[in-house]
Amino acid sequence: MNPQYTDKYLAALYNTYQQSDFQHHRYGSNTNPRYAKHSDNFELIGKNSKKGKLLSVGSGNGIDLLVAKRLGWQADGYEVDSAFSQMLSEKTDTTIFTGDFQQLVFDKPYDCIYLNHVIEHPKNPRAYLIKINRSLRDNGLLYLATPNIESMSIKVKRLLETLRLRRKKGSYYDTWQHLTYFNPKQLCQLLEQHFGFRVIHLSTDNKKIKDGKVIHSAFDRFTFKSSFRILAKKVRQI
Repeated sequence: MNPQYTDKYLAALYNTYQQSDFQHHRYGSNTNPRYAKHSDNFELIGKNSKKGKLLSVGSGNGIDLLVAKRLGWQADGYEVDSAFSQMLSEKTDTTIFTGDFQQLVFDKPYDCIYLNHVIEHPKNPRAYLIKINRSLRDNGLLYLATPNIESMSIKVKRLLETLRLRRKKGSYYDTWQHLTYFNPKQLCQLLEQHFGFRVIHLSTDNKKIKDGKVIHSAFDRFTFKSSFRILAKKVRQI
């Protein structure tokens, strides 16, 4: 995004970003669609790691923390705003770190760090990925999901714009809270070449849910939908 938001504006934005979810009648219930999504994510993580210490960066409404704890993880969270972090800590009975992410000090390295649609939000994603690498144990896992700027829907919109069959131009960039956009190939290369990770899983970040379960298909690996997810193992310290 250009121009970027000011730090003051972002602080005010994230002060009120997720609070309304606390009052939702299905908050924390396994009938909440977000519960199903996070459960599916942790099922993928559990196939590649023993349960241990987990840090959710950008915990939002905290449903990911509730799911992780119910599945046996020792879960901590992180949020930018201190007042919201206090409310989230009380709501989830979880330690929530706050303040400048790069300056946080953790007593032990984490077995998994979880970013579910978060990496597109900070002004400096590079600094976040460096801190995450240094906060993971050797062979620890990074889970990361984010919108796909090269999705099939965006390619169709671009084609329609080129053919002048679509009046509104570039609306796929007009997402008010997203500061950086990625595609699967680019982000996998960045993680492996610059941030000390080896990507062990790449797939579509599915949103279709039936009977409390995320529906998968053989086409997930083609990542042509609107968002994607990566699971990467730390292979070197940076």
